[in-house]
This record gives sequence, structure tokens and C-alpha cells, in this order.
Amino acid sequence: MTYVHLLVSLLICITFTSSISVVPDPSTQDLINRICKQTIDFRFCNKTITSQLIRRRTSIKTIAKLTAAKAWINAIETLDNIEGSLLPKAKDPRSKAEFAACRKAYRLVDAHLDNALKYLYLKDYRFMRAYQALALVNITMCRTSFFHPTPMVYANWNMRILTDIAIYAGKILAPPPPLRTKTKKKTP
Repeated sequence: MTYVHLLVSLLICITFTSSISVVPDPSTQDLINRICKQTIDFRFCNKTITSQLIRRRTSIKTIAKLTAAKAWINAIETLDNIEGSLLPKAKDPRSKAEFAACRKAYRLVDAHLDNALKYLYLKDYRFMRAYQALALVNITMCRTSFFHPTPMVYANWNMRILTDIAIYAGKILAPPPPLRTKTKKKTP
């Protein structure tokens, strides 16, 4: 039950404090820079993270939680938009097929990011990273094309970068273990 209260509190903080602008202190900004330098859009990443901060000095653990929650909330909103607006109003068969595929993909993305957030709070970072990676794979199931522009083109791009931000923050919080190298067995 405590987990639910923490999650609700976090969501409320994200929702109501997003209009408050906090300038991060130098150590927090360094963390944000480390994350954002790995993304394809540094400015978007920096703005996304700093807009969620409620204190100047913030730990990587808090940034990882904020970015994971932001990605999950965005997945829920995207799925809601697909199911509530885009799919029912689509008239073109090509758009209908695209939105149906995206609905299927975003149901999985929602579930995977929900699980990733749960494992983040349980401090099981290996499963957190695994579910975030699965979410990223499922985002690609929602195929969009700039040559057939629909609202999903931007939504999909936005979802990919938000998930990337969460993944990079998670990797700084708990780096994956090093790859094992095969060692030659000595023969007597």
C-alpha cells in the first residue's frame, strides 16, 4: 500500500510542480548533462528533466524516478489519445491500420514502463532496465512515417526520447554489470 501512496505522491508532484521552474545546482546540472548528452535532442532532454525538479540539488535516484514516471505518464496519455480520439475518428484505412498497430504497441509500452517504475522503487535495477528496453522495442512497433504524417509521428518521437532519458538516468543510477569475457581454460 505504501508503494501506491508514493506513486500517487510522485504523480501529484510531477503534475502540479511542472509549472514551477527550478534552476538546478551545478552538481545536479552535471548529472542532467551526462544524461542529455546521450540523447538525440539535448535541449528537449534538459528541459524535460529541469521542468520536473522541485529542488535545486537533486540526486540521480530522484532524477531516475522522475524520468521513469514521466515516460510512463506519457505512454498512458498517448494510449488514451489513440483509443479515445485518433482511432475512432480515423477515416483513411491506412491511418486506421497505423493507429490500431500503435494501440497494440502502446498497451505493451504502458505495461512495460509501469513494471520498470515498480522495479525502480523496489531497487531491482536489472529488471527496471529490462522493462525499459522492452518498452523501447515496443515503441518501434508503432510505425510512423513522415511521408504519411499523423499525430503519431511526433507522439512516437516524443515517447522514444522520454524512454531514452529514463534509460540513461537508470544506467547512471545503477550501471549494468560489465560483460563477461571468455577466459581460456588452461590445459595441464
